[in-house]
Amino acid sequence: MTRKIITSLMVIAVAAMMVGMGTFAYFSDTETSSGNTFTAGTLDLTLTESGGAPISLTNMKPGDSASGSITVTNVGTLPGSLYATSWYVTADGSPNPYADMTADEVAQMLLITAFTVDGNAVSIPDTDGDTRITVFDMVNDISGVVLADYPGSPGQLGTWYSYDTNMAANGTHTYSLTVQFDTAADNDYQGDGITWTFEFLLTQQ
Repeated sequence: MTRKIITSLMVIAVAAMMVGMGTFAYFSDTETSSGNTFTAGTLDLTLTESGGAPISLTNMKPGDSASGSITVTNVGTLPGSLYATSWYVTADGSPNPYADMTADEVAQMLLITAFTVDGNAVSIPDTDGDTRITVFDMVNDISGVVLADYPGSPGQLGTWYSYDTNMAANGTHTYSLTVQFDTAADNDYQGDGITWTFEFLLTQQ
C-alpha cells in the first residue's frame, strides 16, 4: 500500500516537472524600438521682390505706369494658411505750390490696371464707387478675414485676405501688379506721393 502511494506521488511529481519544463520550451524573440524622437515642424515664409521694391514710380507724370511682382515661399516643413494685407502712408516729394493732397487722394489717382496671383487675374471691388479700380480700393476693401491675433495694417484693423488655406511646404505664390498714375491728375498732385506696404502672414492650420 505504501509502495503504491509513493509510486503515484512520484508520477505526479514527474508530470508536474514536465509541465514546468514545457512552460519554458516555447521559442521567443525580442526586438527593441529605440531612438524615437519628437520634433516640431516649422512655418517659415520668405519674400522675394522684383528689383528691390516691387513697384516704384518716382518723378511720375499723369499716364506713367509701373509693374512689379512679389513671390512668397513657404520654406518651412509644415503647410500653412496664407494671408495678405497692405496699407499706405504719405510720402511727399518736392513741396507742391498748388495743394497738398492726402494719402487717400493720391491713392485714388493710382489705377490698378492689372493684378494677378500665379498668373490668374484677381478682381478688386470698387470700394469708393467711382468706377475706377485704384490703390485706394485695394487697401480699403474690408471684405477680408479679420484675424483677432494679428492686428495687420494700421488702416485695416486686422483685415487680411486669404489666398491659400493649404500652402504646402516649399509652396510659392507670385503676386503681380501694374499701377498707372491717372491721366485725370491735375496740378494739385504735383510733388505728392505715398509709400505702399504689403504684409504676408503664414499661420498654422
